[in-house]
Amino acid sequence: MKTNLMLTVLVGAFVSVQAYAQTTPPTADNRAERRERMAASTPEQRAERQTAQMKTQLALTAEQEKSVAAINLKYAQEAQKMMTSGDRNRGMMKQARETMEAKDGELKAVLSKDQYQQYVTMRDEQRNRMREGRGPRNNR
Repeated sequence: MKTNLMLTVLVGAFVSVQAYAQTTPPTADNRAERRERMAASTPEQRAERQTAQMKTQLALTAEQEKSVAAINLKYAQEAQKMMTSGDRNRGMMKQARETMEAKDGELKAVLSKDQYQQYVTMRDEQRNRMREGRGPRNNR
């Protein structure tokens, strides 16, 4: 009886470990789904999500939150225009980079020095995660 119980426990543990090992990391399909969800969201939704994340991670005051929300909405709307244009050339990439630099400048004026440094760190970490998710690229 003891042996049967022990054998049952061992088999159960083995099966649960195997089931846990079968979980898959994010695949290209998952990334595509996430990208589609992002494209389907409105600029207002994206700005709200960004503002909420910044509020918690940067401990924004109520006044800062209002200013940051307006900045995020402004640039989410500009990004939407760029996404819907369909152009993916160097000129569009340059425009996107300039837009992001302008956004950073506006945020720097609203945030404290420490908050802005935290924002830069947060932004850079997100960029690195995005680059890792793309995998190796064949640059010409």
